[in-house]
Amino acid sequence: MKALLIIVLLGLTQQLFGNTNPDSLLLKIDKRNQTIIGGNQDKNKSLREELEKVFQSKGLVLTDSLWQVVRGVIRTNTEGDSSLAVQIGNSKVKIGVIKSGATYTGPEKTFKMTYPNDGDKRINIKNDSLGKALVIHSDGKEEVRVGWNGIHVKDGQEEVHVDWNGVQVKEANGEETKVIWGKDSTKVHPKEKHLNLYERKGMNLYLGLNGLSGKMPEQVIAIYPSPYLATDSELKPTGSRFVSLEFARSATIARGKKSAFKLGYGISFDWYNFMFDHNRVVTKTGSSTTFQPILDAQGNEIQLSKNKLTVSYITLPIMPHFAFSKQSAIQMIGFGGYVSYRMDSWTKTIEEKNDNLKRTGSNYNISQVRYGLKAEVALRHFPDLFFNYDLTPLFEKGLGPQLTAFSFGIKLF
Repeated sequence: MKALLIIVLLGLTQQLFGNTNPDSLLLKIDKRNQTIIGGNQDKNKSLREELEKVFQSKGLVLTDSLWQVVRGVIRTNTEGDSSLAVQIGNSKVKIGVIKSGATYTGPEKTFKMTYPNDGDKRINIKNDSLGKALVIHSDGKEEVRVGWNGIHVKDGQEEVHVDWNGVQVKEANGEETKVIWGKDSTKVHPKEKHLNLYERKGMNLYLGLNGLSGKMPEQVIAIYPSPYLATDSELKPTGSRFVSLEFARSATIARGKKSAFKLGYGISFDWYNFMFDHNRVVTKTGSSTTFQPILDAQGNEIQLSKNKLTVSYITLPIMPHFAFSKQSAIQMIGFGGYVSYRMDSWTKTIEEKNDNLKRTGSNYNISQVRYGLKAEVALRHFPDLFFNYDLTPLFEKGLGPQLTAFSFGIKLF
């Protein structure tokens, strides 16, 4: 029985996981004479050549690896009969290796081989009622079942079951032994039955880049330095980074067999880092926010190697999303929004000549509350993608340039 189980596992892996198709090729081989039973036989050809001929007539190819399996079944040292089934492309191939004088009933959905003078003894290979397992019967006392729920072997009153949870052994005296590896899926809470769907929950780390959209005020002033220049909003692309640490949960609104519509929510801490590509620093002068250079004692502009404005927020995200299977190419699509409250903001500059560092904290007339739109896409074998766009300007209206922030990047976990 163990040898039969190994043969079935080798031959039927593709059948269990492949697409089904009514086209099939059923063959029986005389184990003693090593010939195909039925049809016209060419005595000058070997069994392999005969099999190749039959395969070719069906548009199939008898590969060397499949022939080795067939030959191994024929050479098995057992008085019983063996069988194997494979799926090549969309065609099923079933081969029975039987002793001389056996008869074959078919073609039917159930593949049977019966033997003269053996009473009711038979091997019966068929699909179970759900089509999710292959069942092998032998003389009513032994059974091998291979399917999605694992491998089940029965020998009289003794049974062995192997699945994703572990191994379960039942002795003839009724004693049972279990060896469980990992989490026992048979004890999963009812609310967790759909864990194969994408879950937007837990701690998430977002890393990306940010930018500014909008135009600087057009002012022509005959004094130096000017409070605004058209280039003041220009950023260093790779230096302007967005970081967010989110603690997320989700509630299911509607659920189907292969997808669910959920509402994501939580709390996050966001940091905008605007790395400017010039030497003019964000400055609060009086009641307004301008851009001003740092001047030395002679009135010359000091060149800066770093000129950054950082703003931190505490944010409440709301993310309605469609969750799909974790095996899908697209696992989740979400579109929602967020509301944030400014926690802190500061500028940081480093002089290019002597590396002097200066950090200045202020509200810089930055909008205390911001809100915006958020989109996320989760892809298989690739980090999740996100895009944020603020609907409120970075600075309060009338107190600074009307610039709008946005960010995009990936979610690491």
